[in-house]
Amino acid sequence: MKKKNFYVTTPIYYPSGNLHIGHSYTTTLADVICRYKKEDGFNTFFLTGSDEHGQKIELKAKENNLEPKEYVDNIVANFKYLWKLLNIDYSKFIRTTDVDHIESVQNIFSVLLEKDLIYPSKYKGEYCISCEEFLTSEQIIDNKFHSVCKKEFVMFEEESYMLRVSQFKKFLIDLFKKDFLEPENRKKEMLNNFINNELEDLSVTRINFSWGVQVLEDPKHVIYVWIDALSNYISALGYKNNSTNLMNDFWSENTEILQIIGKEITRFHSIYWPIILKSLDLRMPNKILSHGWILSKNDKMSKSLNNVIDPISVIKKYSSDALRFYISYNLPTYKDGNFTDELFIESFNTNLANNVGNLISRTSNMIIKYFDGLVPMVDMSNEKLYKKGDQAIYNFKKHMDLYNVSEAIDVALKLGQECNKYIEDVKPWDLQKNNKIEELKKVISLLHRNILILIYLLKPILVESTKKMFEQVGVDIDLINFKSFENNDYKVNKISDREIIFKRI
Repeated sequence: MKKKNFYVTTPIYYPSGNLHIGHSYTTTLADVICRYKKEDGFNTFFLTGSDEHGQKIELKAKENNLEPKEYVDNIVANFKYLWKLLNIDYSKFIRTTDVDHIESVQNIFSVLLEKDLIYPSKYKGEYCISCEEFLTSEQIIDNKFHSVCKKEFVMFEEESYMLRVSQFKKFLIDLFKKDFLEPENRKKEMLNNFINNELEDLSVTRINFSWGVQVLEDPKHVIYVWIDALSNYISALGYKNNSTNLMNDFWSENTEILQIIGKEITRFHSIYWPIILKSLDLRMPNKILSHGWILSKNDKMSKSLNNVIDPISVIKKYSSDALRFYISYNLPTYKDGNFTDELFIESFNTNLANNVGNLISRTSNMIIKYFDGLVPMVDMSNEKLYKKGDQAIYNFKKHMDLYNVSEAIDVALKLGQECNKYIEDVKPWDLQKNNKIEELKKVISLLHRNILILIYLLKPILVESTKKMFEQVGVDIDLINFKSFENNDYKVNKISDREIIFKRI
């Protein structure tokens, strides 16, 4: 049976400064889901990258006495350094300055121009340079500021090519009837604020700066950020360029396509991106997952409030796994989440140190103490806790298949809690003391199997710790998969390691 393909993308991030924890949120979610899909037998492709053109980059480079490409090169190197620290296992890092991408964007523009879906005109409106975004009336505060970034917008009027967005209203209404955009409140926002209102055509070129992809048919125009940026999701697969063509593998009907974004760019990904795909006669993604913001004590992070969290400092202080866990578990996608040192430490100590780490440590110590490090393998399939282990696998996969990462992790953690409670209830030390060895063997064997399940379920999240955890319970990480638990088909080595995996902070 041919494996199904899975394609996951993050937005391509803007290199006007170093990445913050919000970028780490999106990319970690994509990485966790992609790692899970690999474990579940999918061929996967994971794309991230950098969005390097535009007026803001041109101005920033000039301020730093650098050419735009030289300016972004330095920042992109920092992006890749962060992803390495965070154990992000992407398949490709795309840059909009890549020759192949530029070729795709120019060819896509030409196709849309030939179909008369892009036309020359003039555009006048409110424009936010910081966000590279034309604003609607709903996004304007006090006739002066952008509601998202709170910065002053400028009035913009110049010659521009326009995308015929207004022609696609029925298409969008039909698309939004499907389970295309999550969460539900984001879908309602797009319908109420944009789709069900008067859809305006979109300005897609600029002539007042030069740092961008030139229009082949009219070189004084550069292709505006959203056609340039959004096209990366298919240019990375070789669409309309000379690179290796992976479209048949990862943009086919046989592919599950997930695109993860922050809520502030939902309009571009759920309205303009589908219109571009429809115009090119290409399929839609299965899901646009639009997660919330990370707040600091209920305030949106911003440089002006001095509450922006540097993920590199968090990783260096606490570890990559600690940050990956907090992002994946404590920041559910359907709402805004909070990040503070206090919440971070509380979550780590409660869930990883006291629950997971404590369970592994106390069980491996009992195996060493009572059975000289050799795990007794006895039939325990009729035990209630055995069945809870199987149920945990089922529930975990059900949530992960719906991209509910936080809920899936909660399933695994609850299995750990059940096992810790089981130890307190059955008191293995009393069984040993009263020479009830056969019963003790069953208890230890049952705990060991459920710990293996727990570790395996957390494998996509706890990348650095998984190998150590498996070693502490005597199992080779490379020999465990979902099928291993169907017939308990795994080899257990003698246990001698007593290392504390997650030390309390």
